[in-house]
Amino acid sequence: MAIHSVARRCLPVLCLAMLMLIVFPAGLAGAQEKAGEEPSAVAKPDQEDEEEKAAEVDPFAVPEGATEEELFAFIQRVKSKRGRTLESVVQAAKAAVAGADAIRELDGVSLESERRALTEQLAALNFLRRYDAPSRQALESLLKSLKEDDRPEFQRIGLIEDFKARAATAADASEVEQSKMIAELQELYSEGEFDREAYSVFNSLAGALARSEAVELAASLYEDMSARMSESSDDSLRERASKMLGAARRVRLPGNVMEIKGTTTEGEPFDWSSYRGKVVLVDFWASWCGPCRAEIPNMKRNLELYGEKGFAILGVNLDRTLEACQKYVENEELTWTNSMSDKEGERGWDNPLATFYGITAIPTAILVDQEGKVVSLKARGRELDRLLEEMLGEPTPVEETEDAATEEEGS
Repeated sequence: MAIHSVARRCLPVLCLAMLMLIVFPAGLAGAQEKAGEEPSAVAKPDQEDEEEKAAEVDPFAVPEGATEEELFAFIQRVKSKRGRTLESVVQAAKAAVAGADAIRELDGVSLESERRALTEQLAALNFLRRYDAPSRQALESLLKSLKEDDRPEFQRIGLIEDFKARAATAADASEVEQSKMIAELQELYSEGEFDREAYSVFNSLAGALARSEAVELAASLYEDMSARMSESSDDSLRERASKMLGAARRVRLPGNVMEIKGTTTEGEPFDWSSYRGKVVLVDFWASWCGPCRAEIPNMKRNLELYGEKGFAILGVNLDRTLEACQKYVENEELTWTNSMSDKEGERGWDNPLATFYGITAIPTAILVDQEGKVVSLKARGRELDRLLEEMLGEPTPVEETEDAATEEEGS
């Protein structure tokens, strides 16, 4: 206790001494000279001035008089320094917007460079609009100016960005409004190459429609996407065309029988018929997927509560290697069967079941009833709890261990 008391009394003195060393380095140099010591480690006045100037430079401030190349480099630099906190990411995004503005205001900037800067600006503003009212207003003003631009290519950018903003709200629109949005989107991309930008806009609207349970509208849009992607010059889009047909198949699953076939991680043929008569959670997952791992305790808990009442789990693993899957299964003591192809070219996102049902995001948790018909495409967390109680009744009481009871009482 005495040591702590002395430390508390000395701490302010130590802090003040350190502050003096930082603020007054010349005083340290004088003391060294008086003692006959060599002050070689002390910065010279010119060096101090340079260091002070460098310290004063705001890394998120747009450099004055910068060239186009320097401004693009600045945007990339602030993006790399965005950090992990919301405050730092917002600061970096605002700096990117300012940098893009500066590029577009340069004399003689090329159309290609202006489009590139505009892409950076729109991406940053679309992020910022969720957190910052001035940024929302800036985005609205920018879109308005683009739609009124004399240059057709910039008018089109404005129209597409405006549509993307409205597509994000499609889940809350009426079926008539949703149909109009599909027609508008198809008109926007009636000509020209179906590229990754087009894929992104189509996929965004199709996903919103699927969330609103406008099943046929979503499915037909996914089928339209598949046809367009099949004719694209982009190899990656052509390869994913079958995924869109799978997505159409997936959104139509509720109320219909789900087909599953393949191989287990033990190398045995998977027998889907053996699950008939049970409520089954079909979980598309991977060991590298954080949200998938986060849901595992809930799945285990429900299996313990409802296992005797006829609840079962089937995992469809999207790891790239069998070893990665097995290691996680062993470490977490997962007791249910997992399906994975025995062919290396059919693993990861190329898993045949993932392609067949258009799985492009995980976890995807599909709940199937005793007749093999799909009940829900989002059976996770509390929704899984609710559905199981609705389908199987009150859960079987789980005996509490002595340790668990003691821990609960002490919490």
